[in-house]
Order: sequence, then C-alpha cells, then structure tokens
Amino acid sequence: MSKFQKPAPLTPDEALQKMERFCAYRERCPKEVRSKLAELGLSHTDAEQIYNVLLEDKFFDEERFAMAFAGGKFRYNNWGRVRIRQELRMRDISPALVSQALDSIDQTEYETLLQKLLDKKRQQYANDDNAREKTAASLIRAGFEMELVFRFL
Repeated sequence: MSKFQKPAPLTPDEALQKMERFCAYRERCPKEVRSKLAELGLSHTDAEQIYNVLLEDKFFDEERFAMAFAGGKFRYNNWGRVRIRQELRMRDISPALVSQALDSIDQTEYETLLQKLLDKKRQQYANDDNAREKTAASLIRAGFEMELVFRFL
C-alpha cells in the first residue's frame, strides 16, 4: 500500500474492538468517544450503535471520568479548582457532575497544596522585586481561586 492510498474502511466489529481498547486505556468522556468514532470514518448509524454498546457495557462513564479527571489533575498536575472546572466544561461534562468532582477534592489537601506551591514560587522569585505579583499570577494561572491565593499570600 502506497502512502497516498487510503486504508480500507473498518468494519463495525473492527471499529468496536478498536474503541474498546481506546476506552480501556484510560477514562474517557463521551465527547472524546464521539470524536474518536468520527475520526474512524464510520457511518452515522454504525457510530451511534458502537457508542451505545460502549455506553451500555460501561466502557466509559461521564461521572467516573469527571471524578478521575479532577483527582488526577489536582494530585499530579497541581491544578486548582478553577482550571479543572474549565477543562471539564470544555469536555461537555454536566454542571452537576463538575460540582460533584470538585467537591471530591479535600479542602485541607487543597490548601496544603496551595501553601506548598506558594512556598516553591516564593523561593523561585526570591530576588525579584515583583515576587508577590509573579507568585500570585502563577498560582492563578494554575487554576487556584484569586481570593484564596491572596489570602495565603
């Protein structure tokens, strides 16, 4: 097959297998699943059938995705609630689930992380005249609430 030839279209069974692997790799939101189905070039009816099969078989779940996403981005990427909320909204997660996912983040753990990041940024900007402003801007960009950042500063 030359590099200019299009690959043969997938059969619905092949597409289903591919989508099962896609969903099993990590948590996926409905928008990602629909996007991947569109990328595979399936007919609308085939794509809908596969989507419904994956949904029924619990290969993806909006609530499970929201909880895993919020927890992971908070713990591993050090994101604040504002940024997590924004990212979940971009993925078309329902507002009720966004709130539930954000509420699952422990407030004490959240404030401890904010304090740790604040100390780290203070050291980073130790010799800078604008250290306070740069520290605040950095934490606000990371998604922490402005009021909370200035209260901790």
